[in-house]
This record gives sequence, C-alpha cells and structure tokens, in this order.
Amino acid sequence: MFISRTHLVEVFLTKLIFNLKSEASKTYLSYAWWLLEPALLVAVLYVVFAIFLSRGGPHFIVFLVCGKIPFLWFSKSITNSSRSIIAGRGLINQAAIPKLFFPMLVVFQDAFKQVIVFAFMFVFILYFGTGISWVWVSVVFVILTQFLLICAVSMVVSAITPFLPDFKYLVATAMMALMLGSGIFYSYKDVILPRHQRLFLLNPLANLIKNYRQVLMEHTLPDWAALGGICLFSLVLIAVMTIYFRKTDTIYARLVAQ
Repeated sequence: MFISRTHLVEVFLTKLIFNLKSEASKTYLSYAWWLLEPALLVAVLYVVFAIFLSRGGPHFIVFLVCGKIPFLWFSKSITNSSRSIIAGRGLINQAAIPKLFFPMLVVFQDAFKQVIVFAFMFVFILYFGTGISWVWVSVVFVILTQFLLICAVSMVVSAITPFLPDFKYLVATAMMALMLGSGIFYSYKDVILPRHQRLFLLNPLANLIKNYRQVLMEHTLPDWAALGGICLFSLVLIAVMTIYFRKTDTIYARLVAQ
C-alpha cells in the first residue's frame, strides 16, 4: 500500500506520540524516568570522581551535567536508530514507507524528551553554577548543531545494521569509547598535551561538549567556526544518506522481510 506524503506525516506524528506514551508506560515512574535516569548517572559520576577520587573542583557537578546530558542524548539516539529499520519490520510489511522514516522517528522521539531534560538542566545549572548571562541564548545554536549531527549519524548506523545485524554491538562499543574520549568527566585542557588538543577536538561530540561548557559555565560565545564545520559535515552527510535511502528503499524492504 502506497502512502501519500500528507498521510506519511500523520503516521509519523501518530507513531511519535504513541511511542512516547508506550515508553513512559513501561516504567513505574513513567515520564519522571526521563529526568531521573540522567540525574542518577550524573550523580554516580560525581560520587566516583569528586568524592572517592577527590577530582574536579568548584562547580564540578555542573561540569559533569554539561558533558553527560548532551552525551546521553547522542548515545541513546544513535543506539536506538541503529535498530530502527529492523524494529519497523511490521509497518514495512504493511505499507510502502520510506525507510528513512524509522531512524528519523527515533531521532525526533529522543529530541522531544531531550527538550524536557535540557529545561531542567538549565534550571540546575542556574542554581548550582555561576549565574546566568545573555550568552546563554547562543546555546540554542549548539543544540541545533548537535541535532543535525545526530540526524546524520543516525542515518548512517540505521543503514548499516539491516545488512550486518551484529553492527548494533559495535555501535554500543563505539558509544563507550566516545564517553571515555569526549571529555565528559575531565577537562581536555588538563589531561591532553597542547599539541594533541586540536586532534581531540576533531571529535565533533567532544567539540560540542566544549561549547556547552563554554556558553553555560564560562559565559563566552561558542566557537562559531567549529559549530559551522560540524553543521556543514552533518548537512552533507544527511544529503548523501537521503539520496542513498531513496535509491535502496526496495532493498531494505526485502531485507527486513526475510
């Protein structure tokens, strides 16, 4: 059954709302778990590094929040997107839906939850941090840049997994490596040699985390050149993957039907 573009948008919005409600209903804490989960993870890191290891310093809890919360958004979206096309097998077998529908559904679903998480994150930083500044407005551009990066990478991982189902395990390993290599619980300026810092910031996630802290903790404008480079990279990758999905749509339909 062929679905028109208007109907496709309606299906997308309906699935988005249904998935959010379904996810919330799976836990006793319902929607509160969206906030409690990242809060618990940040708390664990704070206890380990600030209390047990006596690392960090003033406002270390805010430092952790500015790193862990954006990382969780990226990690969850990429991990969930990698399985999205296979998970959509039932709908694919019923209607001719573009396969790009499925990773984008995951991306927007996680983005909706992240809006709520970010709202509470800003309140937390305002209370425990160094105050608020007009510079905070520019964090919107950092968030939008990360959203574009998530869209791009989600398209790539969702395209690979139907061909190589075990790729989802590699994605999980890559997320662990990124957590260790993106400066979530350490300052790259303190632990990485100056001559290697530029190389470290080639990791777009590490660069985004640096910009979150720059805006929300240091009250300075983000690195516009870095954000522009990440946006350009993401937009090019999104365009390439959109074309790819259009040309291989029927291949994925056969793959998930097996």
